[in-house]
Amino acid sequence: MIIVNSIIIQEYMETQSDWYHKIAREISPYQDTLTKKDSKKYKLDLLLRVADRVDSFSSACGECQLFQTDINRLTEELGTLVQMPDKEKRRSYNKAIKNIVKHLQKQHNLVTKGQYKEMGMAIGVGVGIALGAVFDNIGAGIGIGTGVGMAVGSYLDKKAKKEGGVI
Repeated sequence: MIIVNSIIIQEYMETQSDWYHKIAREISPYQDTLTKKDSKKYKLDLLLRVADRVDSFSSACGECQLFQTDINRLTEELGTLVQMPDKEKRRSYNKAIKNIVKHLQKQHNLVTKGQYKEMGMAIGVGVGIALGAVFDNIGAGIGIGTGVGMAVGSYLDKKAKKEGGVI
């Protein structure tokens, strides 16, 4: 099984460009040294996934080519941002990542991890309140609506992941 997985990983890595590998090498030391909390704060996993997606679309999308420059800048600024935390710089950093994610969602029809599950829960609560009011038991309605919403959302998330539509 390990041999099969390494072959799959090797084939996947061959489809990625030198640019992506450079970005991954620049982010890797931060992933290894920062705490999970700080890694999450600087959205290192998301930045790496976004770089992968931008890389895959850059040959056909001019905006993604421009975003490669932005990602280069973000990874270069990461060292300064980690060493000397500045709220304004971190806001700018997060805003840049958010803009790239919005582009990937709108232009390339991708979704973020857990997006459908979150939407399903929100819709489920609304439907659950309505059902609860009809049956005169709002608590049960919310529980049922949330459960159904999460189930449908989880299914859609798995389907999007299987189809390669997740950032």
